[in-house]
This record gives sequence, C-alpha cells and structure tokens, in this order.
Amino acid sequence: MLLSVFWNPHPVAFHLGPIAIQWYGLMWGTGLMVVFFLGQYLMKALNEDDDKLTILIQYVFLFGLLGARLVHIIFYQLDYYLANPVKILAVWEGGLASHGGVIGGLVGIYVFCMRNKEFNLLWVTDMSAVVTLALASLIRFGNLMNSEIVGKVTGSDYGFIFPEYGMEPRHPTVLYESIAYMLLQGVLLLLFTRYKDRKPGLYSAVFLIAVFGIRFLLEFTKEPDGAIFFNAISKTQMLNVPFIVAGLVMLFLSLNHKLRYPSTAQHG
Repeated sequence: MLLSVFWNPHPVAFHLGPIAIQWYGLMWGTGLMVVFFLGQYLMKALNEDDDKLTILIQYVFLFGLLGARLVHIIFYQLDYYLANPVKILAVWEGGLASHGGVIGGLVGIYVFCMRNKEFNLLWVTDMSAVVTLALASLIRFGNLMNSEIVGKVTGSDYGFIFPEYGMEPRHPTVLYESIAYMLLQGVLLLLFTRYKDRKPGLYSAVFLIAVFGIRFLLEFTKEPDGAIFFNAISKTQMLNVPFIVAGLVMLFLSLNHKLRYPSTAQHG
C-alpha cells in the first residue's frame, strides 16, 4: 500500500493585501497567545495575581529568541552568518536552536525574578514549564511549512515527499516532534491539575527529561547535524544530554522533597 504523502508546503499562510503572512511567524504569534491564556489559567487555579504575566512572557520570549538564535549561529552555521551578517536578524526565515531557546528562556526568568523580587525562581520556572510546550509544538509546525529539518529517507513507501529534497519519502521529523510536544503539554497540564504547586521542581524535571529525550530519539530520523560520535550519535544529540541529566537530578530532588517553594508560593 502506498503510504507516502506528497508534500509541497509553502511558507506563506495568506496575504493581507501586499503583506505576506508567514506560517512561521503566525505559529509564533498563536503560540504566544496560547501561553498567555494557559498562564492565566494557572494563576487562577493557584489564586495568584496575573498582573505581571505579560511582562514575564516578554522576558522569556526575548531572551529565548536571543538564545535560540545565538546557539544556532554558533553551533550550526557560523561560517554562513560570518559571511552574511545581515542575515543574523532574519529570524523569520528560521534558524532557531531549541537548546539555546531553553537556556535563553531560563535567563529571561532569572532576570525577571531579579527585577521582581517577590517572585521565586524555582516557582516561576516550574509554572513556565507547564505552559510552554504548546508554543514549541506550533513552532515545529511552522518549521514543517518552511520545509525545514526534514528527516532521512525512509527507504519505504511511508513518509512525506518534500520536492525540493527529491521525490523519495522522508520522515516528517518536525511533525513527529510537534505531535509529541502537544501530547506532553497535555501531560503537564494533567499533572498540574493533580499537584498544583505542591511538587517543587517536578514540572521542570518532566519538561527537561521528556523534551530533550524526545529530541535525542528523533535525531535518529534526521540527517545528522555536525560530527558523529561512536558512528551513531550526532553533535545535536550530545547537546541534549546535559538537559536530560539536569532533569533527572531535579526529579530525584523533587521526589525526595529536597526542593522547596517559599510558603507563600510565588512570593519570597
């Protein structure tokens, strides 16, 4: 049975007069709105004020975007951007590394907490972990529409055909990732409905282990980026390992009640 899907995506979703609305940007905008509404839901469930939610999202977005761009440039296309520095700012064309996005987002949370002393760093990090994967899922759909990060040839009738990469079926890796993140978003929300903020560190631990575990496994369906270790593991996969280890450490500490929020939740 022929299972391959002919896929000829176009980065433009629609036009508003002379303005072309890109799928990638549209997914970013939609994802940020989803994060905002999920954040409001969490604050209401915890009986906390959400008056600084928008400010927090701005910090995480800006630092996350900066971190994602810098890591992509440094680790994946440094020579290209040194030769074409004007392209460094063209983030709408893609080129954002999720590892850098997480690091940048954590820096954004830290800066936010330093400027708003009433907020506890671990509490904000945990609550942020609960609501961000819908955004990650939608961004990956934007990557799909840009024909970015296509997978390996499947060697069977199964797969997506991306014409610009040839007519052989390939793994739609970013689609796998998008679906996985949306499912994980549901898992985190279910955990939140059960535990609220009674398990310090749990959400951050689940986020790190699951997200970067998924990334590690899905790399086997992609054309490898960078050096190959032991003839099997790519440079991108190696970048996932520290995040997974950090998540496992946090999970151990959380389950053994070694992590604490202040008694008043977000307030120190």
